[in-house]
Amino acid sequence: MTVLTVLHRIHEILLNHPGENAAWMASVIELGGKDETRFYRELNSKRMWGGAGSIANQALADNPGMDEQAWQVEIRAFRDLMIELGNLLQARGNACPDISSWLLAFNNWNQSGI
Repeated sequence: MTVLTVLHRIHEILLNHPGENAAWMASVIELGGKDETRFYRELNSKRMWGGAGSIANQALADNPGMDEQAWQVEIRAFRDLMIELGNLLQARGNACPDISSWLLAFNNWNQSGI
């Protein structure tokens, strides 16, 4: 899977989350074909992988009113996509150090069924 494919799928999920994360992700996706340096800088930023308010932190978001089972399926898919993205970024080198912590958390949550 390519980085842009993963980002489009993450964007689709973020459309169900309140806030500006989906809009921010759309702006990053636009950079993918225009400015590779800025594109990867954004993908390795605190906005993407930091703490509260980051895209990665959306894995801990409260259910916005969806059917609970559908929400759980969506959050797991989100974590799987973030794992894929993190692995792709790490394979390129010079990845944000926070990615490793998130990948560990996402994998642990998926294995424990959370």
